[in-house]
Amino acid sequence: MRLVADIGGTNSRLALVTADLEGVTIGRVQSYRNADFDRFEDVVTAFLPTGLSPSQLVVAMAGPVTSNRGRLTNLDWVIDGEALAARYCGAAVRVINDLTALGYAALRLTAGQLIPLRDHPVAPASQKQALVVGIGTGFNVSPAIKVGETTICPAVEAGHTTLYTSIAAQLERLQPQLSQAFPTTEALFSGRGRRLFLSHLTGQTVDSATPYIARQGQADNAAFDVALDHYAVLIGMLLAELKVAHLPNDGLFLAGGVMRSSLTGGRQKLCAEAALRENAVVKITPPIAIIADDTAALLGCASVEV
Repeated sequence: MRLVADIGGTNSRLALVTADLEGVTIGRVQSYRNADFDRFEDVVTAFLPTGLSPSQLVVAMAGPVTSNRGRLTNLDWVIDGEALAARYCGAAVRVINDLTALGYAALRLTAGQLIPLRDHPVAPASQKQALVVGIGTGFNVSPAIKVGETTICPAVEAGHTTLYTSIAAQLERLQPQLSQAFPTTEALFSGRGRRLFLSHLTGQTVDSATPYIARQGQADNAAFDVALDHYAVLIGMLLAELKVAHLPNDGLFLAGGVMRSSLTGGRQKLCAEAALRENAVVKITPPIAIIADDTAALLGCASVEV
């Protein structure tokens, strides 16, 4: 029996997975508030029926993972695969980043789990390639390469790369010297980056983008509507660069709270149009969709090898 868990900044989702000849089945998903627990092991105890111990445990977490161990970005929880294995009688344990979990899920997602920004037929191929792009508290991507029934999601750190020159140039067109405020990709494409971008374009200090997104179309929100439209275009420009860098012929899958909230109210179209920009040498037109299923990371945890 495999226990899968997706630990976010606020909540943890857990489920049991069973496998048979038809594939894997994820059981009832239970959600818990992290603030109600001192550590992740206490969440597992609350979830598991008395006396039941998993033989496998796969944990996706919102934070960097090294050597099967990670610390949550905004909570003092350490997720240690070796310690978990010892606690659960030698269970096989794998700890992965939550975006990596979405990478393992991406090519298994169905139409009902996605919001399409751009449909495009995918040609059959012996090797499938996709890319999950996550904008939330921070930024990263997860490449997904599938050959036969085996999926590989290499670890990457895309957020700390220097901002693409095409995007820096667009920032300069919007406001002289604006690009200097965003030296890296994550500096712009993150929750903090969006707030700073809105502050620069509107001349107001923005502590949260949420109220201005909710007020779209109201007369006193016009400056923020324009700024948020520009931000959606910038996301599309980023996707145009990433599709050339990673060749995700089988799809660009978009994830993260900042990503999803930035692409509402007609801004999906703005983003998709910007993402269509073609490279002079490499021609690629992958389908683009937002991952709409909050339990998708659990599917990735159910699919990954332990």
